[in-house]
Amino acid sequence: MELKDGLTPQKIRLLQNLERNPYINDEELSNAIGYIYKSSVIKLKNFLEKIGYISLPLYQIDYGKLAKNKLSIVNAIIMFDGDYTYVRDLLSLIECYKTFYPVIEQGYPAYLISFFVTEEGKIRKILEYLKERGVILHHELFKQNYRWYFKYPKFSIKKDPDLFTPNFEFAEIKFPDMRYGKYEGHLNFCDTRLVMHLEVGTGTLSKIRKWEYEKFGNSFSYPQLKNSYKKLTKKGIASKYYNIRPVPNKECHRGLVLLRCEDFEMTKRLIFNIGKNKRVFEKITYWKSLGKKKNYGVIQFYYDSIFFTKFLMGIDNIEEIVEKKMFFLRTFPTNYWRNQSISMEYYDLKKQELHFPYNKFFEAVKNKIDQDADIGVLEKRIEL
Repeated sequence: MELKDGLTPQKIRLLQNLERNPYINDEELSNAIGYIYKSSVIKLKNFLEKIGYISLPLYQIDYGKLAKNKLSIVNAIIMFDGDYTYVRDLLSLIECYKTFYPVIEQGYPAYLISFFVTEEGKIRKILEYLKERGVILHHELFKQNYRWYFKYPKFSIKKDPDLFTPNFEFAEIKFPDMRYGKYEGHLNFCDTRLVMHLEVGTGTLSKIRKWEYEKFGNSFSYPQLKNSYKKLTKKGIASKYYNIRPVPNKECHRGLVLLRCEDFEMTKRLIFNIGKNKRVFEKITYWKSLGKKKNYGVIQFYYDSIFFTKFLMGIDNIEEIVEKKMFFLRTFPTNYWRNQSISMEYYDLKKQELHFPYNKFFEAVKNKIDQDADIGVLEKRIEL
């Protein structure tokens, strides 16, 4: 297995080039690395994918550019006393979910769930109902109106312990603009279908074309899909990226940290400096709590044990931090996880608006709970 101090110059250059230009083709990548034959870089990229340094290509969707009406993400921390699978399947009836991340228990089992939202009050209403029925114990909601910003790991051929030591400083920094964009113009049916595939990494346009026909009966020509792809990427609706991990996948862990200083400018400085020029992959954004209306800096870490141990040891010594929340994501069993793309099935092509049928979702949840209550399911506490 590739060790974290065993990267060759060719492997490092490949990772750096994918970071700088996710759209680079294999021929350009070969030239950048210094290989003569394209087959060599393909083999190297496949190897790095296999051991988990890089993911297959994915696309981040700018939800602000999709529709005329406002769309955002609501992230819910949900605690419960029961079975992960049951809670996941029940909450999946709220069809506008994005991801289910199981959180390592800190007293009670918990999920971090993201929902696509056009009416945040409707999501809160469903969760309050679940709390009244005793299915969940607690929920905390955070609104996200910003894209994720990626800070990639710095690699070195030589062993450098400093690369695994976080920066706990408030150095001035130029912050990237992570706000969602604005509606970019008319989307057709092919565009909306392609958005869903790009977000979850279905694969090549040929594979998407085959999938759409076999699963849904949609007959798109390859030129149609190609034109939609060009439109979506040119307008910045879909932006290609790779997950580039600091260490192979089996040595890599994931966690989510929310930090808050009294001054939000200080919060931003801190979260953008922690992993600066370090061997850690970070996805950074901002959340606002819907209850207390407080702003948090959010870092989703892909880390190895050395970096995160030092992070935990040092974070308590930062006096400027007035609040922090830490969630360590479970990696096993994988069936606790779930993710899907934005549900463009509900997109109104004529109005160019996206609205979710929350009443339908509420009724589905309510009917499921009523049925389970009748047969005694809700009275049981399944061993975890």
